[in-house]
Parts: sequence; C-alpha cells; structure tokens
Amino acid sequence: MLYLATVNLNLLKPKLFWLIAILLHLLGFFQALHSGSIYLVDSIDYLSQAANFKMHGSLYAAPWNLAVKPDYFSFRPPVYGMLIYCIKLWVQTDYAILLVQLLISLSTLWGVLKFSKELGLNQQASRWLLLGILLFYPSQIIHCNFVMSDILFQSLLFWSLYFTYRLWTQRQLKDSLLAVLFFALAMLTKPVAFLLGISVAGILMFIFIKQKRIQLLLPFLLLPLLYHGYASYNKQVTGYYHYSSVTPIFVLKYMAKYTHAQIYGETYADEAQDSIMQFANAAKTYQERYELMNQAGKEIIAKHPLFFAWFNIKGWLAFMLDPGRFEWVHFMNLNEGNYLGLYHVINTQGLINGIHIFIQNAPIALLLVLLVCLFSNLVTSLSLLHFLWNKEAHVILRVCVFLFLAYIIGSTGVLGLSRYRVAVAPFLWIALMFTLEYYLQKKNGITHP
Repeated sequence: MLYLATVNLNLLKPKLFWLIAILLHLLGFFQALHSGSIYLVDSIDYLSQAANFKMHGSLYAAPWNLAVKPDYFSFRPPVYGMLIYCIKLWVQTDYAILLVQLLISLSTLWGVLKFSKELGLNQQASRWLLLGILLFYPSQIIHCNFVMSDILFQSLLFWSLYFTYRLWTQRQLKDSLLAVLFFALAMLTKPVAFLLGISVAGILMFIFIKQKRIQLLLPFLLLPLLYHGYASYNKQVTGYYHYSSVTPIFVLKYMAKYTHAQIYGETYADEAQDSIMQFANAAKTYQERYELMNQAGKEIIAKHPLFFAWFNIKGWLAFMLDPGRFEWVHFMNLNEGNYLGLYHVINTQGLINGIHIFIQNAPIALLLVLLVCLFSNLVTSLSLLHFLWNKEAHVILRVCVFLFLAYIIGSTGVLGLSRYRVAVAPFLWIALMFTLEYYLQKKNGITHP
C-alpha cells in the first residue's frame, strides 16, 4: 500500500490518539457520574438477572419479589447478566459496569485499527477517522455509560467478523475456533444473534466443500448444540422448548403493533394488542402463551403485507440515519416531555405531520446536535454504499460486512433505533476507512488498474 499520509495526518501519533480517545471516554463517564442517568428501561432486566443468579441460581430477568413475568425466564440470555454478576463480586456500584464497558469500547477501537492495518489501510488516516467518529458518532461513548449490553455485543460481533474474515482468507483452524467462540458469546448476549453464526457457516460450507476444506467448519457444529442446550434449559424452566421469549414479543408488540398503527392509528394498535394479551395472560401453559402471541402477531402482519413491507423499509432507513434522540435525552438527563422520537411520530402521525410535530417540540440546542449526528450518519451510509461497490476493497471483506449488516438490519432494523446500529458500528467504520483511503488516493493522483 502506497504511503498516503500528508503532514497534517502525521500530527496524530498513536500515543496522542489513545490519549484523546481515553479522555473522550472519560468525559462521557464523568457526565454519567454527574447526571446519574445510566439506566434505560431494559437495565433493570440485566441487574435483576445478576441478582437472581446470585441469590437463587436463576436467570429470571425481572425483580424476584414482584409479580411474576412469565416471559422473563427466557427473555435475556445470560452473558451480560453474568458479566454484571462477576463485577459485583468485587464492587457493588453500577458505575463499575460503565468502566468495564469503557475498556471494552477501547478494545474494539484497538481491534478496528489492528484490522485496518492488516487490510493495508493508511494508519494515520484511520486514526483521524476514528477520532472524528468519537466526536461525531457520540452513540459510541453514550452507550458505554448505560447499563446495557450494546457495547459488549458490539465487541463480540466485531471479533466474530474479524475471525470469520481470517478463516475465509487464511483457512486456519484456530480462526474457526475463535470465530465460533465469539459467535457463541454473541448469541448468549442478545437473542437476535442466535442464527448468525449458523448462517455464516452455511455460506462458508459451499465454499469450503469446493476447496475440500470442510473440516475447518467442524467447530461451527458447537453452535446448533449450544442452541439446543439453551433451548432445553428454557424448556426445563418454562415447560416449552424455545430459545428466547423475545420472539413472540417482538412479533406481536413491535412488528404487528406498528403495522396496525400505520393503518388504524396508535390507539387502535394499543387496544388490539391489549385484547390479544388478555388471552395470552390467561393461557394455562407457557407454550400456549408463546404460540398465541406469535401466531396473533403473524396473522396481523399477513393481513397487511404491503404496510408491513413499507414499515420495514422505513425502519431500515431509520436504522442507518437515526441521530439518536432517545439516547441523547437520557444521557443528558433531559425532560423528554412531548418530545417523542421522529420515527415513532412519523409512524403514528404520518410523514409531513410527524416531521412538523417533531421539530415543533424539539429543544433548539438538541435539535442542532441531532442535525450534526444526522449528517454524520448520512455520510457514513453513503460511504457504506461506496465501500460495498468498491472493487478495490477485497470482495471477501465486502461480502462479510454485507452479511453481518444485512442480518442485524433485517433482524432489528424494523425498530429504526440508533441503539441497534451500535452493534454494527465497527463495520461502518471500516467502510468509512476504505472510502477515505479511496479519496486520499484520488487526491494524490494514485490510480489502480
């Protein structure tokens, strides 16, 4: 790779980069320490799971002494809860969790730089880019300071892709083992990842069979065994063989509900969901409850396929562009009041009216910050498209990035939340690095045949 750095690029030496990166992370931590706003709605699930494991040996993810929530025996896979449990063996404050997440975030940045170096990308430019990302993609630092699994999940997904790429290009058994390790940890951190590793193995199988290297995929057999083991555990606890109760909740309370809301309005959607849940709550077994919710949600979607498809398309776009109003409001401990999310308002009030309501209720200072974040996300999205069509980027890398992104966006993008984009942010950074490299080469008059 030809040397591209200019004098200005040379100013950011590795030690200076890491000093600034650490300081930015610490500033985020001190803001969280100052505001105390480190919990989101889901935080109580993980904290409860850690406490319940300690006191009762259970993975139940809700307060033990309150009314039982049947779905919460299998709602949260155990890895993040166990991380909290391990941290609290040493120190009780929840701020210790944030410090661990700060270190995980920095380790992911280190991994991205390591990967970019192996890909032959200019390290000076890569460091400048990552520094800009920390400033103009504040979701990274913000989510380090919530008691949520997103930063851990991000790291696990990144290393899964890293070792998948190495396996595909270098064909070594150790890379297969490490890829499986991170896939396994990812699927035990968030249920959305339960088929990711198996899906990747299915694609690699066709390639490695032709190359007579199928033995490299033998470690991936551990993933369906892990699925079976965890689903069997959930059967022992709930009486029904399933991987996670997130599935029927997601189908009914998100996909079906918001499909209804687009057609009949938010009030009707809530009433329809409440009616279904009355029957679900009266179910005699958990299997009956699970299947009733799942089937009811699927029936609503099946009746309105075009509206559901349009809802997905909007969700995918919002996934890439959402500037993160929700996380900014909570991180800064602002009074949310009537300032609901743009994606939610558009889905319930229509496009034009929704935008008008959003801008009308937005605090000016926050609106300006969100506009900067939106512009940053737009540039990132365009860079991703450029990267995926850039023939100078290794085709295997482009395929890997596309597969991981498509899986996560297809699984969670319907919600259109910036929080879910955190999981795939390192893949977007790599795309940005290639785009920056391309334009630096072009500026310096370097062309490729």
